[in-house]
Amino acid sequence: MNDEPQQTYTAREIVLELFPATPERLIPGPSGYAVTGLDDGAREVRDADGDVVARLLPLTSSGAADTTICCDLCGWSGARRHLTLLRSEVAGSGGRRWRYLTACRDADSCEARRLDDVSLERLLDLTG
Repeated sequence: MNDEPQQTYTAREIVLELFPATPERLIPGPSGYAVTGLDDGAREVRDADGDVVARLLPLTSSGAADTTICCDLCGWSGARRHLTLLRSEVAGSGGRRWRYLTACRDADSCEARRLDDVSLERLLDLTG
């Protein structure tokens, strides 16, 4: 029996090795955050140390269920019924300011498709 741990590879390493002609914008970047879906529909954004840096709370959706909208996290687009509206309190605002984003209802698939941290960095920006 082999007790040595199996070598693992990042999505970026796999794409660069197996698909070297992939356009740069489609190559997954190094990620400093992870987004985890919770049972109540909320999401937690964790930094590289595993600390929760934001909690995204779900809001009631309104509008036509078949309207096509885009996920702010992974860029996937689909009918409104497959996406959800989330909000996060701006740090230091005492609940007076919020940032909003649209995300896939399937949090695990959304996280797997997310190529970079740009939308999360915008969400977490304290200058805004």
